[in-house]
Amino acid sequence: MKNKTTVLKQDSTREALDPVSNENRIFGLATYIPFWISSMVAVQTFVVGQNFLPPKGTLNSTQGLTAAILAGVIIAIMFVINANPGVKYGIPFIVQARSSFGYIGARYVSLIRVLPAMFWYGIGSWIGASGLSYITEVFWGWSISFVYFILFMAFQTILAYFGIQTAKWFNTWLAIIIFTFFIYIDYKFLTVDEFVVTWSGAGSWGFPFIAAISAGVGTLLSAPVNIGDISRYLKKGIGNNVTGHMVGIFPFHSIIIITGILAAAATGIWDPIEALVSVINSPAIALVFVIFVIASQVTTNLTLNIIPPALQLTETFNIKWGLSTIIVGLLGIVTFPWVLFSSNVFNLFINYYSAFIGPLLGILIADYYLIRKRELDINNLYHGGRKYHWLGIGSIVISGIVGMVFLEISWIVALPLAVIIYVLGYQIIPSYKNELINLQQKNYTEEKLLEE
Repeated sequence: MKNKTTVLKQDSTREALDPVSNENRIFGLATYIPFWISSMVAVQTFVVGQNFLPPKGTLNSTQGLTAAILAGVIIAIMFVINANPGVKYGIPFIVQARSSFGYIGARYVSLIRVLPAMFWYGIGSWIGASGLSYITEVFWGWSISFVYFILFMAFQTILAYFGIQTAKWFNTWLAIIIFTFFIYIDYKFLTVDEFVVTWSGAGSWGFPFIAAISAGVGTLLSAPVNIGDISRYLKKGIGNNVTGHMVGIFPFHSIIIITGILAAAATGIWDPIEALVSVINSPAIALVFVIFVIASQVTTNLTLNIIPPALQLTETFNIKWGLSTIIVGLLGIVTFPWVLFSSNVFNLFINYYSAFIGPLLGILIADYYLIRKRELDINNLYHGGRKYHWLGIGSIVISGIVGMVFLEISWIVALPLAVIIYVLGYQIIPSYKNELINLQQKNYTEEKLLEE
């Protein structure tokens, strides 16, 4: 195996999905943590925070902030848990998924991750274009949003075209500046005279509170599904997985939601870009801030929304990575994000895909920890094994349908249900029960050999 092929470059093909050796990994904690900090700045997440408070939501400020913090903790833990196969074995999501869905089945099931990425790619790009439009409208009195959108997509495609190293350095360098700006903007929101929402009073710690946590997690729920695509490049080390994700994911995901809450309380403005700059007195600072918000949409798209579908194309059709990114860029345009993001179906979009993303994540975790006991047959994942794992596929379908019945908290219901169905299937369906017995015997034999 040629190790150099596992680092994504414009001419990489299916070989880039081979396991990444530790010496060939490009991230230490010093670059991995800021890489994720900058990737957390999604204006979509900011909008979810805005929707916690009246008139769109029913929570008071205390409940909203608590929901934001819990959402950050939960999603970071999900990253840590499902990053382990990538860190340990150097394998991407699509290969990990073969264990629980089969070689061919993984390609179909991964569409559950890929399709939301395409829509989020379009939405994030439209937000970036809207930011550019805001700048030219305020300072020069004109804007051409759709042209900005096309240029924005082209710029991101060029960055992604040159591979994972380009994404690494672009994201890392932006992190500190972005973090500083958002602390500053939160301070400005808190000191606005019109800050009107009380910290206690009405609201609910019941279903609306749970639904808020569900939405806060749901905006990022697809990311831990394919975290192996990134964590396979993190150098092994004691605590690297936990530290990299808990520090890189939790604080700033929560901060973005909290910023949305504070914006709703301080301004009552529902356009995200306008709300963010409305409390900045200096036009120059406002301009710089909007530029970095725009840049942050690029970092989010590079990490969360371009890599998954591009890898899927590379794996399925064995085409070059550069061509895959171009195709993804074109598909992102035809998602018509200007319609989705400005309509009332935005939250429904999150809930519907969360109903199936949750089970997908749950089954990946259950298979790796509860069935395989963190021991994967890598050779079998790449060169053999069944085409379809019907228990895994069936578990997603059943739990996803049930999740749609409980739409506002879809993943909270569907994820544990998928785990229960999948694990029980291995206990009671004869063919899977025999497979589990064989796995247990194999693990027992290997442990005895190690003891000797």
